[in-house]
Amino acid sequence: MSLTACKECKKEVSSRAKNCPHCGISNPGLKKTEVVAGLVVLATLIGGIAYGCAPDKEKMAAESAVATAKKTKVDADTKALAAALDAKCMADLQCWGDKHIASASIYCKREIEKLAHYSVKWTDTMLEMKFSRFAWLDKPNGAITFVGDKIQFQNGFGAYQDSIYECDFQPDGNVVLGARAEPGRL
Repeated sequence: MSLTACKECKKEVSSRAKNCPHCGISNPGLKKTEVVAGLVVLATLIGGIAYGCAPDKEKMAAESAVATAKKTKVDADTKALAAALDAKCMADLQCWGDKHIASASIYCKREIEKLAHYSVKWTDTMLEMKFSRFAWLDKPNGAITFVGDKIQFQNGFGAYQDSIYECDFQPDGNVVLGARAEPGRL
């Protein structure tokens, strides 16, 4: 442990002492000029780091513009790819029908139920589709006729009768073009 003179009373104190045992001043071993010099060095160091880490606004703007251009291009490419895949699927009845059978099950249900004179009872399970078959109605426009037999219509005597139903469906816009039903099973 080294000894140094107190900056206030000039008596000998330890260089590590927090207070002078003679006069009670804090940090008796440090001279005011040393403290000021240390603070100047520390402030300079912090300023240099802050300046070096500060974002370059022009660089950030350029990077943002590039990112936006890339995203726009990716969005356009994605839309073009989706349109190409849609056109390819529309050329194949199985692909087009499978793609839109769930929508047809939702949108056609109410129109088919409206055909009942009395009551209607669906016989499909929760995980079953309402339609088991489909055919082109208007291939160039993508319209499909979906066919199923998972329903029973009540007759005038209160008995339920199995029926076959058809729903003409336009997937573009989820539009029901028409619905028909007749007694029977597929």
